[in-house]
Amino acid sequence: MAPSVACKGLRLVTRQEALHDVGYMSGRLALAIWCEYYSREMASPRLRRQTPRRYRMVQRAAGVDKTRDQIIRAAVALQAKQGIAETSWASIGAAAHVSTATVYRHFASLDSLIPACAQATFAAGARLPTATEIRKLFAGLSSARERLQTLVVESCRCYERGEGWLDACRHEARNLPALAAAVRNQDRALEVLIAAAAGPRLTGARAAVVKTLIDFPFWKSLVEAGTPRRQVPSIITDLAFSLVEQTVR
Repeated sequence: MAPSVACKGLRLVTRQEALHDVGYMSGRLALAIWCEYYSREMASPRLRRQTPRRYRMVQRAAGVDKTRDQIIRAAVALQAKQGIAETSWASIGAAAHVSTATVYRHFASLDSLIPACAQATFAAGARLPTATEIRKLFAGLSSARERLQTLVVESCRCYERGEGWLDACRHEARNLPALAAAVRNQDRALEVLIAAAAGPRLTGARAAVVKTLIDFPFWKSLVEAGTPRRQVPSIITDLAFSLVEQTVR
């Protein structure tokens, strides 16, 4: 009986040769599987060692950020009530439910704490619109009065959201350089917004008066004088536009 044959390349091979080839391929496959298993087994201890460590690092970083946010929120609330210079690190720690040492570890001085408090206050809605944002608000408004009114309404809304801290900031800016820097940034932003609302003709003394009318201290003085808050934007708009109108004429 003729031996079984199989096709190999361009010639016929015997059954014995074919089985030899199958055994060779099976051996290579088994070796590949074993190598994959071995590499995984070797890697598993490393992964088991590294994954918990990375998790702990991420968890620790999240905890640090949470503590920092607690301290900032406590500082803003206390400074709004009792003043910035009068707010001690111990009182901030007590309000944030952390130790005084922890507060110092995050913020060594007012120079580092004040910018963080300013950023948090602005993020909570007390920030004036940016130039890009105000252009979107002014889109479709043809008159200077409409643009000015929009600016005043947005400004008053910001002042109301950050009233306490902004008031403390203005009162103490002369004595604390970090506060003075925050006030200067607000002043420059307001000047840009007024120029966008009123146009290039408003310059010099009239521009300075318009800025004073739209700035936080004047808004605060009207509120403290008993003016209903809902009426304050229209009062400021009327006063500011009267100066802008005189300039246009």
